[in-house]
Amino acid sequence: MVQREGWSAVRRRITPAVLVTVMLGAFVAYRPPTAGGQTPPGTDPGKSTTLVPNAGFDAGDRAGHPIGWAVEGDEAGANIVNLSAYRTAGLGSLEINDKGDAVTVSSDRIVAAAGREYRLSAKVKGKSGTPAALSLDFTGFDGADLGEHVATPDASTDWQTATVAGTAPAGTANVTVRIRAGDPGVSYWDEVNLAEAPQAYDPSLGSSRELFLDDYRIASSKDVGRVVHAAHKLPEPVVRPDKPWETSAYTYGSVFKIGGVYRMWYDCNNDVAPNYYLCYAESRDGEKWTKPLGRGSVGYKDIPAAKTNLVIAGGGTIAYNPDASPDRRFALMQFHSGVVNQTLGYYVYFSKDGYDWTLGEDKPALLDGDVSQVTWDPRQKLYIATIKKRMFTSRTPGIYDRAAFVSTSKDFLTWSTPQLAVSGDYADDGAAEALNGLEGQIYGMPVLPYESTYIGIPWVFLTTDYTTGSQSSAGAGPVLPEVASSRDLTDWSRPVRDPILRPGDPGAWDDGALYTSSNALVTDKKITMYYGAFNAGHGGQDATVPDPDTYLGQTGMASWRRDGFVSLTNASTPGTGEPGEVTTKPVVFHGGALKVNAVVHSHGSLTVEVLDAADGTPIPGYTADDAVPVKGDQYQATVRWKGGRSLSALSGRQVQFRFHLTGSDLYSYWVPSAG
Repeated sequence: MVQREGWSAVRRRITPAVLVTVMLGAFVAYRPPTAGGQTPPGTDPGKSTTLVPNAGFDAGDRAGHPIGWAVEGDEAGANIVNLSAYRTAGLGSLEINDKGDAVTVSSDRIVAAAGREYRLSAKVKGKSGTPAALSLDFTGFDGADLGEHVATPDASTDWQTATVAGTAPAGTANVTVRIRAGDPGVSYWDEVNLAEAPQAYDPSLGSSRELFLDDYRIASSKDVGRVVHAAHKLPEPVVRPDKPWETSAYTYGSVFKIGGVYRMWYDCNNDVAPNYYLCYAESRDGEKWTKPLGRGSVGYKDIPAAKTNLVIAGGGTIAYNPDASPDRRFALMQFHSGVVNQTLGYYVYFSKDGYDWTLGEDKPALLDGDVSQVTWDPRQKLYIATIKKRMFTSRTPGIYDRAAFVSTSKDFLTWSTPQLAVSGDYADDGAAEALNGLEGQIYGMPVLPYESTYIGIPWVFLTTDYTTGSQSSAGAGPVLPEVASSRDLTDWSRPVRDPILRPGDPGAWDDGALYTSSNALVTDKKITMYYGAFNAGHGGQDATVPDPDTYLGQTGMASWRRDGFVSLTNASTPGTGEPGEVTTKPVVFHGGALKVNAVVHSHGSLTVEVLDAADGTPIPGYTADDAVPVKGDQYQATVRWKGGRSLSALSGRQVQFRFHLTGSDLYSYWVPSAG
């Protein structure tokens, strides 16, 4: 941790890798399971499944209890069974046998969006007595019960479907499924399905690019899947700790290109309280950086401010709003320690130039701590903050569960109530278990306003143990940036779990924990994001290795092709494998051309047909046979049809696009506005 970990005022830092070289090397090669999303999971677009893991009760632990579920009360009264007469699908079902002592089986807590309806169903069959009840329970950030919705099935020896629905109240953080018995009886349960009611759909396509980070515009697909594309990284760090006041120089910070100058605010560690500072660097090309001295008003020991590049004590991230009043164009959010629920929290500052800062208010703008990211969304005219809050929902008793919450503001002073956006879940826990570890948590999450969506970069902390390293009480393990997305900053999708930024090979300068800047720089062909990397995992180096207190954080440069975090991919070749297709939901556009960002590999092809949304039939002149194949590596190819037909003939009409892929990666599509 590079700011302050936990509630104490004592600064904690990331120190060298807690994982032995072999384990971290194994992780780099390992591809975590992609099943399990915070909205309907899976890598197959257009195919929603239940939010509940092990929903068919097909897997149990050695005690016979269902994996992914907790058993409370009479533990002997809840067991996985494999009896053909008492299951509807799969290998097993859940037997609830209440002999007079209550028993409850509860799913893992699942992130829920306030105001959204959740629908729950399950198959149930009675054997004797009173069957158990099915409930949908909503809880807040603090674990408070916000409402329970219960279905009580009739006593029957035939299979029936129990259903219940409920809308998440304001302040909801999680939803939990429970099967609860309170009266004597034996019943069997199978095929639990928890689904979030679909978001209200707007067919208006607009002119922004549509990426494939969620299923919002996907109706169906065949033989395509989402693939994460890891960043291309420069082999050497671009900012190193080379000043007397720097023992590490890494970015949690922010990087903007203003005019012709790249401007970076990064963190450095040193031995003067509070032991970490925000520093300033700049560049003409984004790769070679200088550290101008004397811009700020912070010195180091006997070195005056005129001879340092320190701009403020403490860390934080910066939002740049060129339309704000001149004295508030740069806005900083920074964590301060203090009294919980009073003075401990996130404070805001303003600056006209990013060098000299003025405190906005002498109280926290948002409570809790300690990692935050901020950005300015010019489309919605909103500041967005993602803050780390801690919930006591982790697997480890008495240990907080780090999670990312989102808040918005018009003025950077008054913020909305933070809503849980992304927290560690079943898939993250599985990735930690693959390292012989404990669970997955979310260390922080920058949010990037990007085309038609918001892209989140959750820093997934795969906690391996609480005993290894000098900072063992804060947890050991790698921190890996992944990808999430949201259309409204409330519902978040994480359908794939591979890192978008991978650690270096063992011994590399960035083979430990990885963090990213709060924003990205986007051009016609490239996304650039700077990242802070340590030669250490979170928690500290094992005391048995040489120089266990040695650590080094530096700043690297990563890039992807434009729109390139995730593609829809088909890997077939003509005559080998199965071509793929993906069909959009109905869309309405006002333009004359369909553009795609795609890589069509050797011998592959990409064609598009246009369907009438009313009946799903191809529109004459825009069929697959009429389509001219897109070839090669194309950042903004125009899709064409024989005879030079223009898409403008379909402007204003509800249609569907069907993309046919052979050996291709499709990153995005869009229809520029007419004129």
